[in-house]
Amino acid sequence: MRYKITMILIIFTVFILSLGLTYSYFNSNSNLNTVDQRLAKFVFDTETLDRLELPLIDLTPGVINSYNFSISNTSDEITSDVTIEYELTILTPHFAPLNIELYKDEELIMSCDETYSRNENNELVCNSSVQELSHDSEYTDNYVLKVTFDGNYNDEIYSNLIDYINIEIKSYQKV
Repeated sequence: MRYKITMILIIFTVFILSLGLTYSYFNSNSNLNTVDQRLAKFVFDTETLDRLELPLIDLTPGVINSYNFSISNTSDEITSDVTIEYELTILTPHFAPLNIELYKDEELIMSCDETYSRNENNELVCNSSVQELSHDSEYTDNYVLKVTFDGNYNDEIYSNLIDYINIEIKSYQKV
């Protein structure tokens, strides 16, 4: 009998304490009608928003093909009010023996090769490190994707290989 009374008192005490915590968690006295209330703008500008598709046709062994693109926190003279983080992902079946390098402002940030893993579509998935665009000024990150078909593979068996590269850009607000 004492055990039952003790359990009932413990359950009742826990219930009362959690009721107070729950009420304080959901009840707020903040006033959302202040003069300095602002909504932050999330502005993220790329040429085709969040994906670049590069069909790799007319590749010649020994020649470097360059693809330029940029990412900015400004669009139509409106700058983002929040700091933006983004990550670039290169997806390619990598059928042809290509050297794929991504440069940001002339600095090599990623070499996409067979050391990366493949997804369920058997595409090579290469992820860059997280990049950041601060909200305190206008910023533009300039990229060059350099694709080289190695000159040592100048053989007829490589002439009909079809390959492509997709670059996905995932952006989010830095918390």
